[in-house]
Amino acid sequence: MPRWVDLQKLGFIWIGWFVFTVLAVCSGLFFLYTLSGTGKWLGVFLIAGGMLAGVFRMRRLFWQLVTWIPSRARKGQGISFWRELVNGPRIVVIGGGTGLGTILRGLKKLTTDLTAIVTVADDGGSSGRLRQEFGILPPGDIRSCLIAMADLEPLMEQLMQYRFNGDSWLSGHNFGNLFLTAMTGITGDFERAIEASSQVLAVRGRVYPATLENVNIYAELADGTVVNGESTIGHCHRPIRRVFLDPPDAAALPKAVKAIHRADIVLLGPGSLYTSVIPPLLVEDIAEALRQTKAPKVYVCNVMTEPGETTGYTASRHLQAIIEHTGGNFINYVIINDQEVPEKAREIYAREGAAPVVVDKEEVVRLGSVPITAPLLQVDGLVRHDADSLARLLTGLLRVTAKENFSVVPRFHKLRFRRAFARWRRLIPGLVALVLRAGETRVSPGTGGSRNRPVSLPFVCHKIEGRPRAGCEVYLSPPGGKGLPEGIPALSGLRPEDAVYLAIYLGKRSTGGYKITPVGISLEKSRLSVKYKEEQPATASLVSQAFSYPALLITVEKRLLPAGKLLVVFEEEGKGRREEKKIRL
Repeated sequence: MPRWVDLQKLGFIWIGWFVFTVLAVCSGLFFLYTLSGTGKWLGVFLIAGGMLAGVFRMRRLFWQLVTWIPSRARKGQGISFWRELVNGPRIVVIGGGTGLGTILRGLKKLTTDLTAIVTVADDGGSSGRLRQEFGILPPGDIRSCLIAMADLEPLMEQLMQYRFNGDSWLSGHNFGNLFLTAMTGITGDFERAIEASSQVLAVRGRVYPATLENVNIYAELADGTVVNGESTIGHCHRPIRRVFLDPPDAAALPKAVKAIHRADIVLLGPGSLYTSVIPPLLVEDIAEALRQTKAPKVYVCNVMTEPGETTGYTASRHLQAIIEHTGGNFINYVIINDQEVPEKAREIYAREGAAPVVVDKEEVVRLGSVPITAPLLQVDGLVRHDADSLARLLTGLLRVTAKENFSVVPRFHKLRFRRAFARWRRLIPGLVALVLRAGETRVSPGTGGSRNRPVSLPFVCHKIEGRPRAGCEVYLSPPGGKGLPEGIPALSGLRPEDAVYLAIYLGKRSTGGYKITPVGISLEKSRLSVKYKEEQPATASLVSQAFSYPALLITVEKRLLPAGKLLVVFEEEGKGRREEKKIRL
């Protein structure tokens, strides 16, 4: 949904509460000065209640508005502030193939500031023939993105997707591909042809090729064989060791690089791993821009594996392939579908050698990214991502990152806001107790919703050395990692000062075999709940150890938690044991 629609709803709510406050205060003043005796107390109650409700609600609506303003707009960019507020967040999607078009249909409902950076290494079908005959870049993936992002009537969309049949030279060609080829001849340039086509089709956003050079993709297979061409790679049905471009130093389109630097969030995929997602990243300027941008980078993992190309790949193996081709892990989040694929669809895909991608969150965390799992499946003959569900999930992630970015604004801005409200609190002492901090509205990457509900947080567990005394501790590390107890493991890609360590000690046990199992970690406002349970050995006589000291360390990234005071509550299921710790972040 466009940003202005959300703001319109928020404005109506804001005006409604303002009118309620004014009416309540005016009614209270009327009763206070016209009634006598106990009637005056009714006036006092209406005045106090109206002011309290109005101030509290206005404060909450203010922080909701803050979470909707992208980080760069809050830093002051003149007229671009209002343009970004109306258009929505700046979303960049990188990839190609049918998977990219699928999610673009959902994202165009979220924002009009949408950019697709598309691979141009296709050499098969209609695109390959036009590429050879007219010397243009392959238009197939570009055409799919334009149609997905356009506001077209159903008949017009069918026309752009129409494929000619018969025995003539037109057989196999797509009308949309021919349209782009003709537009290239009219404008004299493929880039300008895309811009002109975007205007004709009323496209919401922009579509850029990753490079304007005539590149070819090669794949080195596991047996050392080198094959050429996207169409050949997709049908070789053998494991791939690596892919590379020719020429290897192809220059990126400057507008594509600029879009990545200006983005509020960057998405990779979904799509064929080696022929759609990785090829744009092999353009060095694109990879370097992804390393430099401060926007969160999100990889949308495929729902199903591809025969030969990614046979047997788990979610972490997809991520590992991207890391190997880019020389490092710059991906912050990995979105993985955890919805069960219907048995009938599994059987159909199994005949072709495909299977659902296995979710292995622990390995994704070990590689340095945060896994986000959610039911994102749409089955309509093909198994693919549901565009609307994915868009809602990204909406939650955008609001989380927007609020995290707000926490780095210089502190005097918040202090100025607090002082202003402090003056109002002095007018009605004892009735208004406001705790001013950013955190009224929190959205989890895993849920995509808000309204002050408990939010489940991702975490990592490690066994640590125990101690004789039972209890729970919270450890925070100063910069440099000093001050932490010995035995706390370091996580790959995460500095010690960027994490909160939650330790649970069961104390002394008479035998071995006891262990701690985390049930879940949830955040509600400024309360962090840590639930766990103790599991006893099945048969104590089989455990030869005399004594044991079970202990568990839970690591949570600090950026997922609100700044300020935080109450950490440890709760043991089944026994009702509870312990509270107060910290400040």
